[in-house]
Amino acid sequence: MFRVALARRAVPMLGAVAMLALVPFGVAGASQSKPSDDNDDAPRTVLRSSLAGSLPTDPALFGVLPGTSPWVIERGTVRLKADGRLSLRVRGLVIPIAPANGTNPVPTLSASVFCNGALVASTATVPFSKTGDAELEQDIGELPSPCLAPAVFVHPNAVTPRYIAFNGSR
Repeated sequence: MFRVALARRAVPMLGAVAMLALVPFGVAGASQSKPSDDNDDAPRTVLRSSLAGSLPTDPALFGVLPGTSPWVIERGTVRLKADGRLSLRVRGLVIPIAPANGTNPVPTLSASVFCNGALVASTATVPFSKTGDAELEQDIGELPSPCLAPAVFVHPNAVTPRYIAFNGSR
């Protein structure tokens, strides 16, 4: 009988001790869960992704069609901040088949940004080398909040109804 009474008192006490032991870890975990950039005052990164070349068989996305030729990319990255700063770099974005045969036939490219399934902004064009290299650094204005499912498309010669690269991978 003494053992039963002791067990009845011990179980609630062990539960209370276990709860107290978990509290500091819960508080510490919560304070570390906020997303951050290198600087707490810096605008939040909405999208950071690699880029992939389009294929004519890719789907239309948000009403934008893939290019009519296949595009391959050596490497590409895109970064989009909540304040609208867009940084895009492509290396070796070319058409691998004839008549281009591993070159880029268009002199400029642009990009467009989509949030919540709708076009938010399109950039001005930037030079696009024959070897498929380009860099784009532009401010497109503050993004809507929330910016759900952010997407960036790369367009040839500012032809926004077609994309030749997109954020993502193959």
